[in-house]
This record gives sequence, C-alpha cells and structure tokens, in this order.
Amino acid sequence: MRFVAETLADERLDEVAADIRRLTPSRVITGCLAGGTVSLALGPKLALAWLTSFLIAEGLAFLVVRDFGADRAVGPRERAAFILGALPINGSWAWLGAMLWLHGDDRLRIAATAIWCGQLVFAQQYRHQPLILLILSALAPVLSLIVFPFFAMSGHDLITQATRGSLLLLIACTMNVALRNRATARRMDDLTQGLRNEREKALEAARAKSTFIAVASHELRTPMNGLLGMAHALERSSLDPVQREQVELMIRSGDNLMRLLNDVLDLSRIEVGKVELSPETVAPRDVVAEVVDAWRDAAAAKSLSLICDVGAEVPDWVRADPLRIRQVLTNLVSNAVKFTAQGYVRVKVAATPLGEAWMLRFRVDDTGPGVPKDAAERVFDSFTQADESISRQHGGAGLGLAISRALARQMGGDLTLTPSALGANFVFTVPAERSAPPAPVPEPIEDEADLGAIHVLMAEDNAINQRVVRAMLEPAGVALTIVENGQEALAAMARARYDCVLMDINMPVMDGITALEAIRAGRAGDPALPVIALTASAMAGDRERFLDMGFDDHLGKPVKPVDLITAIVRALNPEPPDENLRAA
Repeated sequence: MRFVAETLADERLDEVAADIRRLTPSRVITGCLAGGTVSLALGPKLALAWLTSFLIAEGLAFLVVRDFGADRAVGPRERAAFILGALPINGSWAWLGAMLWLHGDDRLRIAATAIWCGQLVFAQQYRHQPLILLILSALAPVLSLIVFPFFAMSGHDLITQATRGSLLLLIACTMNVALRNRATARRMDDLTQGLRNEREKALEAARAKSTFIAVASHELRTPMNGLLGMAHALERSSLDPVQREQVELMIRSGDNLMRLLNDVLDLSRIEVGKVELSPETVAPRDVVAEVVDAWRDAAAAKSLSLICDVGAEVPDWVRADPLRIRQVLTNLVSNAVKFTAQGYVRVKVAATPLGEAWMLRFRVDDTGPGVPKDAAERVFDSFTQADESISRQHGGAGLGLAISRALARQMGGDLTLTPSALGANFVFTVPAERSAPPAPVPEPIEDEADLGAIHVLMAEDNAINQRVVRAMLEPAGVALTIVENGQEALAAMARARYDCVLMDINMPVMDGITALEAIRAGRAGDPALPVIALTASAMAGDRERFLDMGFDDHLGKPVKPVDLITAIVRALNPEPPDENLRAA
C-alpha cells in the first residue's frame, strides 16, 4: 500500500501523462494506418473491429489524461486513472499482434513480432515513469513475445530455439535499458532538485543581504544625521577661526565616512543586482568639469597639474545617468590625485557614434607609480589594492575601482586599465542616447532668505533629529512645530494651519506613509499640502518610490541645511523662486 501511495503521489507521473495527451493525435493516425494495412491480410471486418476497439481505448485514455498539462490541479485519483487507462491501449495492440500471429502465415508472424517489439520500445521511452506504469505498459507485449513463440510455434530445432532465445534477449535488453534510463532520470531529478534547493538558498541569502543593506543604511544614516546635521548648524553660527576649522574638519570626516558607507552599500547592491540607473538629459562637459573642479584644489595642494581635455566631437547633450558617471569619474580622478606625487593628472573625453547613440570614452591617466602588470586585474577586486603597503601610505578601503567597473558594466560600458609607459591609464566607456537640450530649470536657491512667514510641521520620533532640524530652520526664521508620529501630525494639522510638512517614514503608532495617505484623502485639511519625506531610507530608487506615493520631495539623511531649506522653498514655490526668496 505504501508503494502504491508513493507512486500516486509522484508528480513526475504528470509529465508522462502530459506527453501521452500531447501525442494522442499521432497515435490515432498510426492506429488508423495500421488498421488499413492489416485489413489486406485479415480482411475488413477484423480490421474494423480492431480499429474500433483501439479508438475506444484511445478515447478512454484521452478522458483520463485531459487534465494533465492543462494548468489544472491533479491528484492521486487522476494519476491512478491514467495508469489504468494505459491497459486498454496496450491490450489492443497486443491483440492486433495476436490476430496476425494466429492467421498462420509466417510473414504475418514477423509483423506480429514487430508490433510487440514496438510496444516494448514505446513502453521504455518515458524515463520518468514509475515502476508500476512500466510493468503495466510492458506486460502485454512481454507476455505475447513469450507465449506465442514458445507455446504457439512448433519446432525444437536449433534455429527455432535460437529465435526464441533472441526474443528473450530482446526482452531482457529492452527492460534493462528501460530500468537504467529510469534510474538515470531519477538521479538527474535528484541533481536538479539539489540545484533548485541551492538556487533557492542563494536567493534567500540575497534577499537577506538586501534586507540587511536596507536596515544598515537606515540605522547608520540616522545617527550620522545627528552628527553632520549639528556640525552644519554649528558651522553657520559665530565661530572663531580655530573653531571653524575644527567644525570643517568634523564635516569633512563625516562626509568621508558617508562616502565609505555609500561605497559599501553600493557594492552590496551591485552584488544582489539592486542598483537602479536613472537616465536623464545631461551635458558630458558639465559632468567632467564638476569632477575636475572638485579635485582641482587637492591637486594644487600637491603641485599637480589637473588637465581636462574634451574632444570637439563630444555631443553637448546625451541621455545617461549623470550620478553614476560622476561617481565613476570621481573615483578615477581621486585615485589619480591620491597616488601621484608629481607631474599631472589628465582627464580626456572622446565620443564615437554608436548607431543612434554615442559611445563616450573617458580616459584618466597620471604620472604616478602606475599599476604592476601582475596586479592589473586585482585592482578591480573588492577590498584589494595593487600593493598592500599602499593602504598604509595613502589609505582607502579598495572599493572604488570594484564599484566603478561594476557600475560601468551595468550602464553597458566598461572600465579597463590599459598598458602605459608612465603612470596608470584607466579608460571608462559608457553608451549614451542622443538627446536634445533640456527645458530650462529653476536656479538653485543660494542666499539666505527671511522665511519667518513659513510654518513647518515636522513628524519625527528621534529626539536628536528633532534638534538637528530645529537648529537648521529656526536661525532662518522658520516657525517649526514638532510631533512624535503620524497620528500626532494629523491631529496637529486639524488644529492649526501649516505651510509644509516634514515627514519621517518609520515612526511608532502611525508611520509616515499611512499619514500621507490620510492627508491626501483630505482627513487632515488641505489634501494638496506639501509633504516632504525626510528619512534615512536613501537607497537607490527610494526617491522615485516616495515621489510615486505622493510625497512632494524626498530628502535622505543626513541632510544639509541648504538642501532642507531649498526643498521647503521649492515645495512652497513650484515655479522658479523670486530673487528675494533665496536660502543659504
């Protein structure tokens, strides 16, 4: 009973049944041709009788296999019906062979033997069939090949005995092949299932890693918002030169820590395929100029020449991801400046047509020590540098090039180290679609404004973050009201009028997304009230996700005063701001 239960629970039986269902038309055609052929030897009556029984058997078989392979649920009852449904078909073919044998003509006996052998071949072709189905499918032809040649054929001479022995050998070989194929299929199934299990484990690990990345990003950004936020607020206060230098050092150290954090998170996102590209219309010359200008002072401090050479063929505008291009170029230029003691660092940009797009080629070379040939590929590995002593001399975690190459390849390009007689020579290529110039955008808010007429409500449960935002906004004259969660924010909005809401996402009692839904539904006053997501959820794609939810803007922690005030003014004035409404 256990064997039967296991057989009927075997889902591999469904594959065999689905094949039987799929091959029904071809078997019916074969049966009709066989009936027409044997009618020449047996006469039309016997041939028609056999063909009728055959078609009835095929019809019964089709009824029991019609649900297999048709996206319908099948169970043990349907599988049992399929196994039993194979018996009439096998019996009808065995009967046809028996009629040909009993006709008495030796030539027809050869035809009968061929039919039974064909049944054996057909029975062993399904490698996934359970043993009971193999036995039932082979039972009729095996019995026929034993009974008729041994008991319905006269003669005991050597040739007759050799013929009988050959048939036994044929049966044994065929069944041996069937059993071996079945065992091989079982091993392949076990191996495939093992691979599926390993794949699921890998996917589960990737999901766990992705969750860890999100949690780590959120938990690390929250305290960093307190550190850098208060440092920025302190920088805006009255300080003597020594204190200002100390605060600036704090900010630079915090920015370096955030860059390292972002590098680690970027690397993890790349490994699990979570990096999202955001193409937009961009000027390649401007991107390169921004990177070069950012490192010009550092190069000058080392008496290095920082050269920018942009070819005339480089298009004015393309469609690409400026953030990722800038990230790769920044890594290359910063490495060149860091490792070059004297001479120059040069950034050369060229472009070649690529169908309806452009292939941008950024080349960064320097007069530094270069990279040894045996380390040409190793420098692109994570947490690896060409020389371990370099990390002691220059610092760095060895992540920049690994991330840069991964980003370049994700954008459809590549990052390579080319042979050079002097220094290092990195080539960064990226395809970019052709693009028309973008529409004019509002100028950024630069100077400090009198924002005393603005009343902002902030929903934030972290006391340190509350103090950071208060220190940023109150010196600018903003009237700030702080509540602990989304529910308190709705209650505050019902009592008073606010111009803007700063909404954290993860809060107790009521989170920011639920509170936003209530605001947009009109349950707290004006449904069009500007709501800015101020959150530690700053992973790639988070900004777009929050904007799609209905937030007017998204600010990732740690936030700078200029970004916070600019976002508030932009939310209140979607049109370009007036000259008298500019913030620091």
